[in-house]
Amino acid sequence: MKWVKEHDLAHGQFINWLQSLKIDRFQAAHFIKIVEELQSNVGTYTHLGAKALYLIATMPPEERNKPQQLSNGKTKKPEDMTVRELRETKRKLKQREQELSAKDAQIADQQAELEENRKAQVELTNQLREASNSQPAPKVITKTVTKEVQVEPDDYEQLKQEKKQLEEKFSKAAGELDRVTNRLKDYEDAEHQEHRANHWKNQGRVSVYKLRSNIHNFLITNEIGSEDREAALDSGKAALESLNKALDDLQSWIDDKRSITGGRRTVNTLEGEIIK
Repeated sequence: MKWVKEHDLAHGQFINWLQSLKIDRFQAAHFIKIVEELQSNVGTYTHLGAKALYLIATMPPEERNKPQQLSNGKTKKPEDMTVRELRETKRKLKQREQELSAKDAQIADQQAELEENRKAQVELTNQLREASNSQPAPKVITKTVTKEVQVEPDDYEQLKQEKKQLEEKFSKAAGELDRVTNRLKDYEDAEHQEHRANHWKNQGRVSVYKLRSNIHNFLITNEIGSEDREAALDSGKAALESLNKALDDLQSWIDDKRSITGGRRTVNTLEGEIIK
């Protein structure tokens, strides 16, 4: 569809072509977006439908392959999510982007204010320098002794006071910028630590439930009936000794797992008795 639009149709004919095939123009736009964004990783998404593919294609590229934290506590990659989970993830990503943009804007405002204060300080310094250089020629007061007295301009003290106030304002604004920058860094570090902790917690929960399911399947598969018991008794001494060894290994495995859960453990393992 994308190739036909770019190579096989004149300008303005694409919509007519879609109508002739009874394809909605917005649906066609979604298909083209999917091809443009996901073509390089097409093998990863072959199990997904059009809605899920479009939601992934409209995510920021750097977030498409990263595990995302869901509201139910689970962590999934976008390719493993349902359409509802993808929509939830896109809302969270948009909210986080807006929060970061707001913080960036705040920092930019602080930097602009600092720059304005710096320029004002430079201008005031230049005015002080010009005032100092343009001082009138010393007046000579003749009394008993002739002495040269240097007279400062009338606004000299006022300019010095304004310079001091600007320097204080500049220092205060610089401190506020440092505080905002540190808060942003703390926010990003806390978010990373929370994501990592939730990932390992969910990974452990999955492992426990998988082990429980395997044990359940093992018990069902290896249930011994009365006929199996009689056959085992007639299997011979060597076979029964081999079975007892395997049961000892199984008991050791169970004790090891109970040491993790804090459950009851078997303290002494009795040697299996050979029944003849």
